[in-house]
Amino acid sequence: MGSHVNIVHSRPIIVISKCLGFANCRYDGQITSFPLMETMRPFVEFIDVCPECEIGLGVPREPILIVDDGSKRLIQPATGLDLTEKMNGFSRSYLERLDDFDGFILRSRSPSCGIGTTKVFPDKYSDEYLHREGNGLFAETVLSEYPDLPAIDEEKMADPFLRDHFLTRVFALASFRDASLSGKIHTLVEYHTRNKLLFMAYDKTLLSEMGDLAANRGNIPVEKVYERYLSLLLQMLSKPVGTGPVVNALMHAFGYFSRHMSAGEKFIFMQRLQKYREGNISIFELKEWFISKAEEFKVDYLLEQTFFCPYPAELSGSLEIV
Repeated sequence: MGSHVNIVHSRPIIVISKCLGFANCRYDGQITSFPLMETMRPFVEFIDVCPECEIGLGVPREPILIVDDGSKRLIQPATGLDLTEKMNGFSRSYLERLDDFDGFILRSRSPSCGIGTTKVFPDKYSDEYLHREGNGLFAETVLSEYPDLPAIDEEKMADPFLRDHFLTRVFALASFRDASLSGKIHTLVEYHTRNKLLFMAYDKTLLSEMGDLAANRGNIPVEKVYERYLSLLLQMLSKPVGTGPVVNALMHAFGYFSRHMSAGEKFIFMQRLQKYREGNISIFELKEWFISKAEEFKVDYLLEQTFFCPYPAELSGSLEIV
């Protein structure tokens, strides 16, 4: 996908669980294989952290677990230690110390890092868990302090559509962060222009509001424009794209070269679009087709649109089930 688009991608900063390929720091002294991390490494700045090691637990260590007997706590049954305050304190101070970051990839099912996948027990003695949809304590602080930032676990990254949404978000946020460093309105206008189709595929109403902001006809202080724009950007990217808005964006893009096509070619495109609506072809296939047509008809505007390549093309090869 996007092998010939004219886009230079910014480098996202992602906080990641250290056990996901960085160090043997799991409770049993093992490391979790996460090959996608190595694929991403040339294009992403990773900040790795093991919250359990950071609060003084060794490697290997006795297991810890989440207990909810009326209050949620982090317990180490073998020692009887209640690590709740220690973990909560570390989580808050760690996140406060970080400067810029664009998202999180955390270890699934972990009592510290799990996102909606952690087992929750009724007490420290029980082998039977209440449910397995809990958050680890570090992850809970992340979700509480930064509810609008992308956060995912390594198991969900195996889903090509969830992974595409996560990568789209972190690269869009990284690009905005770089744009904001200029402190110039024209840089924001350029950012908005090259993301127009992508934002149209998310929310056409917010796209319009963000465009009005970037135009800054009311001469609002630049820092306020960027602040409000970021708020809308985070809101826009919080949910995956829907089929209807994507079709609207594709139809808009189609207008840039449709006049060069025969009636038969236009009919074939409409058939492809219908197959996408019905779930019989993926958005990735449609994007490939659009890129080839934009190249054929030399439509530079489309080749500069992040919608067709929202992150480096080298990462698009990871959009297979792993």
